[in-house]
Amino acid sequence: MELFEEVEVEAHVYPTEDIGKVKRAMLNLIPDLEFEAFEKGDYIILTGRTDSRKALSRLYELFRGQAILDTARSFLEEGHFGEEIILKVNKQAAYAGVVNFNEESPLGPITIIIRTKDPQRLMKWLAPRTKDGVPVE
Repeated sequence: MELFEEVEVEAHVYPTEDIGKVKRAMLNLIPDLEFEAFEKGDYIILTGRTDSRKALSRLYELFRGQAILDTARSFLEEGHFGEEIILKVNKQAAYAGVVNFNEESPLGPITIIIRTKDPQRLMKWLAPRTKDGVPVE
């Protein structure tokens, strides 16, 4: 059984932002996205979708490289609703290639929606519980 069915990423792109940079920020977190953009008044809604097996590999690496497994796990659990896990991350941090769960920004967050039939298994793989910084699951 696959860990997930699809990953969708969404962000609002405001007139002061470069849509190319917002795409890069999204791709820094989730590779292989196929993008669509929709005009919504004074901003654009940019969405990216993928069902690539590698879609969560970058988050997997970033959570470990930044030593934020416990923090990531708590945000995954908090954002778990049925067969979806929703994460919101800082757009500027994502552009720099890091994960920051502080979504407080005038430009809004990047929202990552992971669709999975087995959310517990996915969370255990993506951000296992740790003891003294070492995964225990």
